[in-house]
Amino acid sequence: MIYDFSSELYEQLEEGLRSIESSLINYPEKLDNFNICIGHNLKLLENFILENGFKDETEEIYFFKHIYPRFYSWYIYHNELAAMLKLVPQHGTDIMVRDFYIQEYQYQLRFFDQHRAVYEYYLADDDDRDHMFFLPRNYKALSPLPVNTPFDLRFLTNQGYTFARFIAYDRLQEYTGRKLRLLYRNPESEYVQALLKGSKRRWTGDKIELIEIAYGIYYTRRMNDGKVEVRDIVEWLEDTLGVDLGDAYRMFADLQRRKNSSYTKYLEEMMSAVREQILEKDRFKASKRKLNKQK
Repeated sequence: MIYDFSSELYEQLEEGLRSIESSLINYPEKLDNFNICIGHNLKLLENFILENGFKDETEEIYFFKHIYPRFYSWYIYHNELAAMLKLVPQHGTDIMVRDFYIQEYQYQLRFFDQHRAVYEYYLADDDDRDHMFFLPRNYKALSPLPVNTPFDLRFLTNQGYTFARFIAYDRLQEYTGRKLRLLYRNPESEYVQALLKGSKRRWTGDKIELIEIAYGIYYTRRMNDGKVEVRDIVEWLEDTLGVDLGDAYRMFADLQRRKNSSYTKYLEEMMSAVREQILEKDRFKASKRKLNKQK
């Protein structure tokens, strides 16, 4: 029963987070909405456990080792990401921004190194210390509790929070790696070589044109049978074409506010170019046929 309920609730959580991510609001407002959404779903999960309990110790361990950290990791991820984005040099050079993301990547690596023994336990999915690590009755407050968090203190275990951070930091590394793929072109960097493969193709048009393409793909549901979010399409375009689209949702809002040109100016330009090319070939073939007849 716990597995079914938590799976459905997790899908609900991810759907809510995707909806917020796609909204045309500034990031501070998004962060508030992220936290509300995560807190709401965490509370539903906690209340379900408090009302129904566990059928045995095995189920209890599984919940605190796998299910609860998975939910809570989203809170850590979005708040760590927000803290990182506040520090990105807003008016710096590309080199300054690249160096910033390299430092962030190093910081993320240090976290895994600082918890090496537990991280190896996490990666190997060992279970010999699960009773000590993931049963609330065995919790010992050996370090300060995280402040301003949405979880119920009755759900604290010795390593549940650490496991949630592992999940969150994996996501942060994906985000940082994607930024480095777009920003960094130094072949001597061991960090970049470990993460990245430089792109030989790059976008040389306006970024807003790629936003038209991204939303065109999204609204026509041509990728993954329509089971994909705008942000996924934007990330795919960024990775493929070596361009940082920044706040794609803000650019789409700018596109919607166009008054002196079409909302789909570039898509229409593409359509016109393709049509003209086909017509030109048809005219050439017709002209060639005419010449052949005259001979």
